[in-house]
Amino acid sequence: MPETRVTVTAELARPLGEAWAVARDFARLWHPWVTDMRLEHDARGTLLRRFRVEGREYLEARTYFSDSDHVLGYRALEGIDGARDYRAELRLSGNGTTRAEWSAEISAPKPRLDQIAAGTRAVFEAGLAALRDAPVLPPEAARPVALAEIRRVPVPGAVRLSCLAAGPASGDTLCLFLHGIGGQATNWTPQLARIGARWPAVALDLRGYGQSQIGPAQTTIDDYCADILAVADHFGATRLVLAGLSYGAWIATSFAMRHADRLAGLVLADGCTGMSEASRDEQAAFRAAREAPLDAGQTPADFAPGVVDIIAGPNAGAELRETLRASMAAIPAATYRDALTCFTNPPERFDFSRITCPVLLMTGEHDALAPPDEIRAVSRRMLAEQAAPDIRFEVIAEAGHLSNLEAPEAFTAPILDLLERVAPVAPATTGKERRRAAKHARILEAALAEFSRNGFSGTSMQAIAARAKVSKPTLYQYFGNKQALLAAVLDAGKSELLAPLKAGEGAALVPVLWRYAWTYADFVLRPDMLSLARLIIGEAERLPEVARDYQQAGPKQALEGMKAFLNAQRARGALAFDDAELAAENLWALILSAPREHALHHPHEPPDRARIARHIENGLAVFLAAFSTDPARHRAELAHEVARSRMRTEKSTG
Repeated sequence: MPETRVTVTAELARPLGEAWAVARDFARLWHPWVTDMRLEHDARGTLLRRFRVEGREYLEARTYFSDSDHVLGYRALEGIDGARDYRAELRLSGNGTTRAEWSAEISAPKPRLDQIAAGTRAVFEAGLAALRDAPVLPPEAARPVALAEIRRVPVPGAVRLSCLAAGPASGDTLCLFLHGIGGQATNWTPQLARIGARWPAVALDLRGYGQSQIGPAQTTIDDYCADILAVADHFGATRLVLAGLSYGAWIATSFAMRHADRLAGLVLADGCTGMSEASRDEQAAFRAAREAPLDAGQTPADFAPGVVDIIAGPNAGAELRETLRASMAAIPAATYRDALTCFTNPPERFDFSRITCPVLLMTGEHDALAPPDEIRAVSRRMLAEQAAPDIRFEVIAEAGHLSNLEAPEAFTAPILDLLERVAPVAPATTGKERRRAAKHARILEAALAEFSRNGFSGTSMQAIAARAKVSKPTLYQYFGNKQALLAAVLDAGKSELLAPLKAGEGAALVPVLWRYAWTYADFVLRPDMLSLARLIIGEAERLPEVARDYQQAGPKQALEGMKAFLNAQRARGALAFDDAELAAENLWALILSAPREHALHHPHEPPDRARIARHIENGLAVFLAAFSTDPARHRAELAHEVARSRMRTEKSTG
């Protein structure tokens, strides 16, 4: 596919800070051609902006952001006809005045490529001209800072673990912190207190550190990953915002290589690749240099002052330096050796394309172990290697290697921004709102029961009201008429059906398909849903508008959700097909067509779980063979899901 690059530069006669204050806002309406700009989020929290230019609607996703480097990158998703790929970046720099560079990498067939490039140049030129004079908006008023109480929580298991926790005792999304090789959970106290005011937040003492037990054998990265999953399960979390510093950042990245589907966000501070990209000689030299004092009979307490001199920034005060020294001094020599051995025997070189969640990378301005140029380069690699990147990179001013302790407010603020996107906290509801929601759910449940028993024409609003224990006027107030009520019932079903796809946007293909297939099976093979489908089919000729509404509100909407998921996987490079609708229909037919068809015609012979599993396993295998871009890997992942499912079944029945 032909490609080209468009670059427009301009000198702006205004300070860098002023220009960036305008440009950094992804949905700020400052370009003179743009109207109706609004900010949106996709299911994983990536920022989207939807806007119009001369009546045409466009949609763009933010791909890269850095306040410290003054860079904003984005990708066009909709609106540019003929563009196979369109990635752009606005970069500001300067001292006194501002130099702006706006560039785009465009892929499209000829001659459309030349037309898009010409239009892009005109857009950039008009935008930079406007950026010279766009007013700076006053900053939002600072919110009151709330701090949560921190508590010590044991996590039972074969290896006893200990955590510091703040905030709610459980929640769908847990913010979990991993300390460095010379640290412990207490290093995260400033972050726990601030983040725990709104989200469940936990800092783990790694094996042998703080109050956690060391394992019976040499710790491996798989052991650390198992510990992370154990903590998540203990706190009832299905998703993690995993934050690691230095050694902890290496562990967090290693976890992402294995369990990307469990991550809502990834925070990598003052490190990332660790020894995973060093040669064997470099790994051995690193380990030998750090074990030499231990071999000479010293403990971490003996060489802690020298380590502090290396890792602390130039502005670290005496109190902070003592905190760092005490943290290092508390490490048992056996634990330090154990961590060094694990760190210098990495099992893989990282493949950043496997990370599918938003990533925040930070490092201290004066970090000698993970300097800004090194971590910036990692962030740019992630931008280049990921199919749908959502990357933020920040340099923490005046900080050294322990940037979370040296500049806690500057360090914590970007994490709060990330959490706002990937795990928004719903506002508290009033008692009246809760009662209304409960009544709404009760009406839908009653309506489904009546529709599935009596069909559309045989169901009365009075019967639904009586079953739901509400008045008939209330029923009409909520839904208007019987057809609208049927549409609401089907819409609720669609949301249940598509939940695995929404939750899995950006996650690995096969685990999401596996969860979706079983959710689909459990939903459409329910006796009430089968009964409703039979009755609607029976009424189709006499009441075609009802059948049409059923199709539009239920199956068609579910199909659209499946198409969107498959298109996203195609954009990531996991699938290859020409027609998303045909691919979605193929998937539906392959995984459950035969069992559902049998159940529709034989209501007293419901399919058992073994038969359903047989069709799902085979259907997914055929689908992946037809559409996967890496069928061998995906078939292996499917086999893994099947084995896990059988193991759970055996445990539950055994």
